[in-house]
Amino acid sequence: MGKDKAGFHLHNPKINKFAQKSPENLKLMVMMVALSIQQPWSAIGGQMQDYRMLGAKSRFVWGNKANTLAWLEDGAEGLHSDAMAVVAQYKGRELDIKLMEVFIQIDGMGLAKAGFCCQLFAGRVGCIDVHNLRRYSIPESVLKFSKKLKPESQVKKIEAYVDACRQRRSVRLWNSWCELIAKKQPNKWKDGTQVSKVHLDYLTA
Repeated sequence: MGKDKAGFHLHNPKINKFAQKSPENLKLMVMMVALSIQQPWSAIGGQMQDYRMLGAKSRFVWGNKANTLAWLEDGAEGLHSDAMAVVAQYKGRELDIKLMEVFIQIDGMGLAKAGFCCQLFAGRVGCIDVHNLRRYSIPESVLKFSKKLKPESQVKKIEAYVDACRQRRSVRLWNSWCELIAKKQPNKWKDGTQVSKVHLDYLTA
């Protein structure tokens, strides 16, 4: 197995299996994504432990992250049902678009984090965060999205985001991001494979 594929192919299928197993597991997955907003990846393990113990009372669940959790309290079962139906019914680019439409409905989720949800749930799409935006010279307009847009305009924005991810490939977005984080914080990470592995550890610990 090539080094460029190791992290994604070792850990992502296990994450997909975990997230797809139940609405409760999916809720954990979405909250990991929410907690990661504007936070260093090395901090998310501790934040997830705090959230597991305290739920909405966790000091890390604030602002839009609290809105996401409140949405999930009533919406997790429907979200799981919708996402599983999409995975069963669609393939290729259409699957990516339909799955994005499912996750973008979550309160507090923009395109990048909805894409991260798709990646964790089914190995699709990906997260174009600030790091990836700069490294791949992607226009910032690709990330601009408002739920106040007309439905047809929302679909066009989702399609543009999906196409940007498909051009770079989900596996490449995942592995290269993990390698970048490892290089940025060599005192915290052994290598990109470890960064990849803790995605699974944070969820299943």
